[in-house]
Order: sequence, then C-alpha cells, then structure tokens
Amino acid sequence: MHDSVYDIAGDDPRIAKYLRTSLTALANGSDPLLRELAEGVLSGQVNLRDAVASDVYDEAVGSAFERFSTHYDQLDADEKARLTSEAGQQLDELLDGHPSRA
Repeated sequence: MHDSVYDIAGDDPRIAKYLRTSLTALANGSDPLLRELAEGVLSGQVNLRDAVASDVYDEAVGSAFERFSTHYDQLDADEKARLTSEAGQQLDELLDGHPSRA
C-alpha cells in the first residue's frame, strides 16, 4: 500500500486497516476508474491524496459521493440512526475483531 495511506491514517494501524478495506472494496467494484485508483494505491504506485485530487479521477469520485449523498438524503431519521449504529458495530468488528459493547 502506498505510504500516503499511512500518512492519512496518522500512523494509526486501525485507520490504515479501514482504509485498506475500503480501497479493496473499490478495487473490486464496478467503476473502472475507481478500481484503477484503488489498485494503484494498494500496489504502492499511486499516492492516495494525489489520486483523489487528480482531474483523472475527479468525475468518478464526485459521482460516487453524489450517489451516496442522494441516497442518504432520502432516508428518514430512524433509518439513518439504524444504519449509523450498524456501521459503528461493523467498524468495531473490522478494526478490533469484536463487536462493541454499546
């Protein structure tokens, strides 16, 4: 993985692990530009900050954020709360290997 990921993670291994998992999901996704970006970062050939700020990937990254934002805005408050709770539990399991006790 490119050193820029560790810089972004602040040398926190938990955050670096989360970023690796997220990049792996993008590398296995359907968008060819996001796959290229993620594969480049994971292989150590591409600086994550530079790639995300690049005009090459601007449209793909912007489109992904737009889709997320549109979907999120359509959820009601209860659904947002439920998904936030589930995401927190999944993140704890990913990063720590066990669910939170919340």
